[in-house]
Amino acid sequence: MKNNAASGKTVRDMRTSFIKFPHITHILDSMDRLYNYRCTNEEPEHLTLLGESGVGKSTLLVKYRDEHPVIEHEELTEVPVLYVAIGPSPTPRALASAILRALGDPKCDVGKEVDLTYRLLHLIKLCRVRLVIIDEVNHLIDSGGEKTHHVAADWLKRLVDATRVSFVLAGVPRTLRLLEKNDQLRSRFREVIEIERFSVEGSAELEFRGALRAFKEHLRELPALDISGAVMAHQFAFATDGRLRDIRRLLVRAVELAYREPQPRLTDGILAEAFRTVIYPGAPDKRNPFHRKFDGLPLVKAGEPFAPVER
Repeated sequence: MKNNAASGKTVRDMRTSFIKFPHITHILDSMDRLYNYRCTNEEPEHLTLLGESGVGKSTLLVKYRDEHPVIEHEELTEVPVLYVAIGPSPTPRALASAILRALGDPKCDVGKEVDLTYRLLHLIKLCRVRLVIIDEVNHLIDSGGEKTHHVAADWLKRLVDATRVSFVLAGVPRTLRLLEKNDQLRSRFREVIEIERFSVEGSAELEFRGALRAFKEHLRELPALDISGAVMAHQFAFATDGRLRDIRRLLVRAVELAYREPQPRLTDGILAEAFRTVIYPGAPDKRNPFHRKFDGLPLVKAGEPFAPVER
């Protein structure tokens, strides 16, 4: 019973912790600048946030929205930060509908594109929106042809201009192709911040080990090897490709497995089993970074966890 309680608390902390790494603090500062920017006659400022899947973009953006919650007034609902994650193959009408839905509009699906766009502009002003965050923007270019991409980029540019509030566009690095489709849109989103994966290359190793040290603090009384050591950092780099989501997922499962043992302890063997469970099911020993037979090659072959995704 004691092990179950300790495991549950440690796992919850691992899953919900929001660690302000130096690059996170930099992004938050940039978003605060946009949020506090009051537009009068001048143009608002905007930001493009890029990062591969799993580096923590969406977690950061949702956290920022939650720190600026909706405010209910008698006469209106104030939405300081409007966050919306768009789905695959979005048309301008689908985009307008999705943003209206995030604003809580019960008629978000009713009407043509022009009607939805008009209502969206009206509600952004009425709800006193100060920052609009559109996540998964890469979906605008993940399907369709050149004409579709141009239409999406042009609609987004017109929305940005008409609202006169600051926008954050977030997505994987190929999101930049959207900006290339429209010079006017690109000129509004000159500021680009990219969240890099954690790495053990050069000076980046210290930041990676610092991140692992921060997770280690959540282990509390669980006896454990030093996951923030130099050798272990390299093993984690292979096992997770430096992606925050996979680091968290791997450690959560490792803690769960450790507490199932009669004498709980986080070991190489537990990490190897956790890797085989949540990162690379059925991984042979020579492709398991926590196994002594690991061959030391990146897990990027076809069928492996970090093989390149073709678009």
